[in-house]
Amino acid sequence: MKRAAPTNDSEEVPSKLKYRVHRVRFFQPETKAVNVLAYEKSTKKLAVVRSDFSIEIWNLKFTPCVEGVILGDLNNSIEAAVWHGKRLFTAGLNGHITEYNLAKLQPKYSVAVTSGPAWCLAENHQQTHIAAGTEQGYVCIFEIADDGLNFFKTLNKQEGRILCLAWHKDGDIIVTGSSDLIRIWNVKSGHVIDRISVGRMQKNRETLVWCLTVTSDFTIISGDSCGRTSFWDGATATLISSSRVHNADVLTLCLSEDEKSVYVAGVDPLVVEFTRIGQSQKWVKSLQRTNHTHDVRALACAKDWIVSGGMDTYLAISSRTSLTKHLSFERSAVQLASASGHLVLNGESHLELWQLGSSGSQEGAPGEALPLSTRPALLAHVRPRQGTRFHCAAVSPDCQWLAGSTADRVLLYRVNLEGDGRAPSFEKVAPLMDELGPARFLLFTEDCRRLLVFSIHGAVQVFQLGMPPTLLHTIPAAPDATTHVYMACLCSGKFFATADNESNVVVYSLQSYEVVCRLPQRSSLPTAMRFAPKSCDLVVVFSDNQVIEFDVEQGAYTNWCQQMHSAGSLTLKTRSPLTGLTFDPKNQGVFFLYNDHELFLIDKKKVLTKAKVGSQSLRRSLEFKWLAMFDSLEDDMVAVEVPPSQLLKHLPPPLWQKKYGT
Repeated sequence: MKRAAPTNDSEEVPSKLKYRVHRVRFFQPETKAVNVLAYEKSTKKLAVVRSDFSIEIWNLKFTPCVEGVILGDLNNSIEAAVWHGKRLFTAGLNGHITEYNLAKLQPKYSVAVTSGPAWCLAENHQQTHIAAGTEQGYVCIFEIADDGLNFFKTLNKQEGRILCLAWHKDGDIIVTGSSDLIRIWNVKSGHVIDRISVGRMQKNRETLVWCLTVTSDFTIISGDSCGRTSFWDGATATLISSSRVHNADVLTLCLSEDEKSVYVAGVDPLVVEFTRIGQSQKWVKSLQRTNHTHDVRALACAKDWIVSGGMDTYLAISSRTSLTKHLSFERSAVQLASASGHLVLNGESHLELWQLGSSGSQEGAPGEALPLSTRPALLAHVRPRQGTRFHCAAVSPDCQWLAGSTADRVLLYRVNLEGDGRAPSFEKVAPLMDELGPARFLLFTEDCRRLLVFSIHGAVQVFQLGMPPTLLHTIPAAPDATTHVYMACLCSGKFFATADNESNVVVYSLQSYEVVCRLPQRSSLPTAMRFAPKSCDLVVVFSDNQVIEFDVEQGAYTNWCQQMHSAGSLTLKTRSPLTGLTFDPKNQGVFFLYNDHELFLIDKKKVLTKAKVGSQSLRRSLEFKWLAMFDSLEDDMVAVEVPPSQLLKHLPPPLWQKKYGT
């Protein structure tokens, strides 16, 4: 492993620790393009709509992290999203505007727009109305009420679909883009007051205006299918300037909050910045960067960052001096049966059960690949009924039980491992589990006797495993809850802990099912937590990259944590959220933290012996990419990676561009 750069060259370098690591590279998660981005600056929340129409809610207050996922429905597309304070609205080809209950992460209600599919959605600057553009050429305006949306009016029908729209700051003007035309509308009269012909590059090929925005001084900025970024004077409907900086369609653009910069991208994945010159109407190209390999479909300005996403599945967050790519894995995408050496990989359309390989060699040089005595083997596929997908899964430590949840129910299987490389048999447990409804996530206890089902409605149900399973207890959801639990962990049959999107970490007893303690609330969100295997100490990592340790039985921070706090706390330097945590099975006091491309090793004893906290007591490895899971298996470690080449082979070819020498 690589040691983190020291802050003081005179400090002692810690001794090397050696581990045998199973490097698993056969996980093939489904690639999900980013289609839509919507940012809300007051709450610092970012909605990321994927190609399966699921919606990830990212919190950008500290290190960007996912605080919840709204499951997608392949029958209801999402083409646009907009925030209204803490409320989220989307529109799509099903012809409805949908609002979501962000406490339950479910659709709340839908309102039909006039005449068919909706392509775009925008809120006025006064935050009183939402406008949707439709396939049939209507602009439908709704008034935002506390309890829903009220139909306000429909502007006069125009020929052709409306692909994009934006409000002017005064709230009386809407600008729309469609085939060959930009239209300027008067909201009060409902009529078009001006038309702008964007012009064609080829006589028989229409030009589609894919995106546009409007500045306070009524400058209209548009991107079209010819690769042009154009600046128009909205008052006179005349062209100010136009630049063809892309070799294919400009699909998306975003305007900075101070309206001094606009960023554009599209099928040509180059993200180009145009900067305004003083107070004039002149805009010039100032910066360009390549954040993606394939089409960029969405851009958003968030804080001092530019957020972009597209076909290559990455969420890229960049500034003038940095670029961080995030590859978001579902928390239960990889599950390890630690007692039996099996892996369950969630490909969503199916679950894969693997037997890990083994090696007779115990020692080797650092980085050396040890010879395998038995190779990893795919034992079985488990598929839900047609048209459904597994959004979470769990396996018991002994691999005798397998659970997964689709969008409508929980499925539980009894696994009979045959041995000798033969495929295991699966016995579906029914009918009790079919009546539960869907789960947000699932946990088996370490003794393999109980299953905890965390319902999407907020309740926690505990089952005694058997044929059939028995419901032992239900912890009901709090009435009128405004939060949702998105993470949980277990402690050897004694406790389980939950974390929600308002930074509440609550520990329950697995005997009485009562609340044992609540950790002090913080302004940052928990991103990973786990109980130490030989104690009841709960280690939690937060989105500000701080690490704490809490003694559940004493109801207080551990001595180590208190000493760390007095010395300045342990804060790791990383731009990606630390989403995983595991402990060294051989060295008590050593644990690992990881994100999608970094692995940190922390030695608690060495932390306390250093004058500067965290300088030489942790080491960082950048050898894994993209890291989906890192966990312990007896005396070994297991790393599940998704190499970038694995993702690329599932993507369509990018835009071909001639380069020098080709």
